[in-house]
Amino acid sequence: MGSKLHENTVLEKEGGGAIQIDLHPLVVINISDHHTHVKVSHGGGASRVIGALLGVQDGRNVEVTNSFELTYDLVDNAIIIDYAKLRKKIDMFKKVFPTNDFLGWYSTGSSVLPSDIEVHKQFLEFNESPIYLLLDPVMAGSSTSRDLPITVFESELHMVSDQPTLLFAKVNYKIQTGEAERIGVDHVAHITPSGTAEGSQLASHLMTVHSAVKMLNVRVKILLTFLQQIKSGQGQVDHAVLRQLHALTDLLPTIETPEFRDDLFREYNDVLLVTYLAGITKSTSTVNDLVDKFNLTFERHTRRRGFI
Repeated sequence: MGSKLHENTVLEKEGGGAIQIDLHPLVVINISDHHTHVKVSHGGGASRVIGALLGVQDGRNVEVTNSFELTYDLVDNAIIIDYAKLRKKIDMFKKVFPTNDFLGWYSTGSSVLPSDIEVHKQFLEFNESPIYLLLDPVMAGSSTSRDLPITVFESELHMVSDQPTLLFAKVNYKIQTGEAERIGVDHVAHITPSGTAEGSQLASHLMTVHSAVKMLNVRVKILLTFLQQIKSGQGQVDHAVLRQLHALTDLLPTIETPEFRDDLFREYNDVLLVTYLAGITKSTSTVNDLVDKFNLTFERHTRRRGFI
């Protein structure tokens, strides 16, 4: 497989890398939102953003599911990542998503910069082979491009001028989506600058549900008014309508009866009893293991004293 060095930083390889990367839309949306927020806060000027990538890695199969923003300092025009905040963020995500690990980092720009290698090395403490995702905002704003403005790299160690050098190698990726993500992406894609979501399937579905609930509420109020008028003697009794209302109310679950409460409490107590028994069984097993270890240790100690 042929390869060539591009701008002393990126290694162009035929066929891409051996690593398989699945990229979720949530990551792309987070990076775009991060870039837009920083750009607006800086008065529309171009500003680079950096963040961390999270997900699951199984061998050479990497699934990037989430991301978060990172803060950094510029020291002599060199980017220094805030390690304390990075560790704190990783620990917070691990508590909520125990299976997610730190996979790499992302940035924005038109191309890889020579300084990106030095930034990349700072993440080796958290992952021995982190990936690097680069989003091109200029390409994203172009109406002629049909591809995602995203390039993913992995790092490889190569000999350059008889010196071991860390280089970026482009790898292929594919978009992996779930049903919830597809609905969310469709909703975001149809949001207009005014804030409305015209054409969104989620918005149209919610509007349909809202209209149905609103109509149901109106009709229930009409029936309630009808029954109140009959009760006060102001309305005419219609036995056919009353029979239909009686049949409708019979379909509703009766959850306020004493029988229902007794059954509910009985099942609730049964569940608690099973939980307590499971806890007692676990505690008994732990005590038995402790007694066995104590007896084994005491027996060995007695044998040693006998030999002496």
